[in-house]
Amino acid sequence: MISSSSFRYHVGIAGAGAFAEFLAGALAPLPSFHLAAVAGRTDEKRQRVIDAYRRRQPQAGDVREYREAEELIVDPHVDIVILTTPPHLHAPLAERALEEGKHVLLEKPGGLTAEALRANIQLAARQNRALAVNLVLRYHPLAEAVKQLIHRALLGPVDYASLHNAAHRVAEGHWFWDERRSGGIFIEHGVHFFEVGRHWFGEAVKAQGFALREQDGTQPRVGATVIHENNGRPVPVHYYHGFTMNPDAPESTHWDIHTARGRIVLDGWIPTQLSVSGLVSADEAAYIDALLDAIPKQPSADAIEQMQRAAGRLAPPVASPAAPRRPYERTVALSNRHGWYEAIAQARFLDFCRLIENPNECGLVTAEDAAADLSLAETCTVTGKAVDPLDIR
Repeated sequence: MISSSSFRYHVGIAGAGAFAEFLAGALAPLPSFHLAAVAGRTDEKRQRVIDAYRRRQPQAGDVREYREAEELIVDPHVDIVILTTPPHLHAPLAERALEEGKHVLLEKPGGLTAEALRANIQLAARQNRALAVNLVLRYHPLAEAVKQLIHRALLGPVDYASLHNAAHRVAEGHWFWDERRSGGIFIEHGVHFFEVGRHWFGEAVKAQGFALREQDGTQPRVGATVIHENNGRPVPVHYYHGFTMNPDAPESTHWDIHTARGRIVLDGWIPTQLSVSGLVSADEAAYIDALLDAIPKQPSADAIEQMQRAAGRLAPPVASPAAPRRPYERTVALSNRHGWYEAIAQARFLDFCRLIENPNECGLVTAEDAAADLSLAETCTVTGKAVDPLDIR
């Protein structure tokens, strides 16, 4: 079942790359989504986006095509502009769209700087238009389950966590490697994980990053240590991203969270497996079991809402330091990774629609959240001379 919106929106997608193609297909089943226009530099790219939409909506009418994003933005029949261009175009194109009276959903990061994104947040408020950034990971039920485990301290307080994200190398010459256009790995990509980290561990109070330069001048490996603060308790979290893997090798994304009495492990860029282990009381074990049992097994745009309702119905376990504790271990695995990716993209879009329909709505991931993620990414991004691995002694 897919959550619905009260209205049907005419949507224009500006930027006709691979993600725009994915998004057009993923959002096509939503009654609130009608692809009205696509902007892209080549006929072939625009057609791929339109074809992805029509495979799911074969009765759809004509989709208008534009070469330039600015042409799509001034189309009077477009209600929502989704910007899937390279990051350096996010802020100026969002500003133009807001000035034209459009609602704007930005692909992450939403701009190269938090300052530019916040300027557009203020403009959206003045224009009475919705603005959001397409940060999707918190709409996944496994991410919500991790939040519940941490915030209720079911394995004790968090001592340390790490994210390891190993991805395929991006092709040489791609705009990804041009920091003037992408902002670098933390800004273009890492904001997804900073959003999750801030939600789980608290706001960042200190951060320091590094980048390793290869012989070709690229910086495909970056890392940062961030001190988050959770109810006055500092939590060090290490974030690593490496875009170095052979195209034939499997990518991997892995959260490892260590607590006073156990460990939480989340696997997958689109999470597919959650493992929980540690020493818990009988009440805590029953609560964790009930929480994990509530995780939807099939992709759905309302999966996060199902999880939140289930967690809200659970009575907190009785806190008793004297209660005997026993070993606990359980793993939940989900199939259909692509289906879950589509589901959380749908959930993000529907959350955005609610912002349009009700000005009092905040949304699960706010534009200010995105600005905070971007600010942290800026802090962790190394500018100037990066470390040459061959110079390390």
